[in-house]
Amino acid sequence: MQQMRNVAVAAALLFAGGQSALAYWCGGPGSTGEAQHHSGEHACYELAFNNSGGALTSGSAVVYDRTGTGVNVGVSGTLTTVPSSAGRNDIDVDGTDGDVTNVGTYITTTTTADFETTAGVIDDNSCSDQSYCRVQIYGPRLVRIADDTDAITAGDTVGTTTVAGMAGDAANDADGILGVAMSAVSQPADGALAWVIIRPASGE
Repeated sequence: MQQMRNVAVAAALLFAGGQSALAYWCGGPGSTGEAQHHSGEHACYELAFNNSGGALTSGSAVVYDRTGTGVNVGVSGTLTTVPSSAGRNDIDVDGTDGDVTNVGTYITTTTTADFETTAGVIDDNSCSDQSYCRVQIYGPRLVRIADDTDAITAGDTVGTTTVAGMAGDAANDADGILGVAMSAVSQPADGALAWVIIRPASGE
């Protein structure tokens, strides 16, 4: 019930006239009995814009896009320039002119291992290019692992890897991580699935 209330509140805020949309929400707790309590009650999600150039599948590891086409960091008229003030008026939230400050809302994939701006994992079954979709940013989830290229075992720290959209074993001095593996992979191949506790962090 609590999870349904959270979604209902998110929907209400999303469609409320003149109000900002709620782009972040968490799933539970919805049950206190062990027989009913499940992993989804420990998950948090965020809406993000797929700027990768292709569709992304469920379980794909994604990073925040800092420099891609359409990423705007400033104010109307100078959207590619970081404002000189941190005042609210220097953040463009008026979409009536066709552009807004959207830094931190675009995602893409990477072929860099242990990338610093790891965002989370695609939760929608399919996320079309140039569309908003649900990204899990915290909690247990099945993740696509490049196990032939960058194998993991249960208990390993997990990060992005050289295979776009997949995760692998993070280095001991990793710049960024996706989370911690809670299981072995389903099969020793790129694209195999494993349970990961998602909790992105940067080591720099």
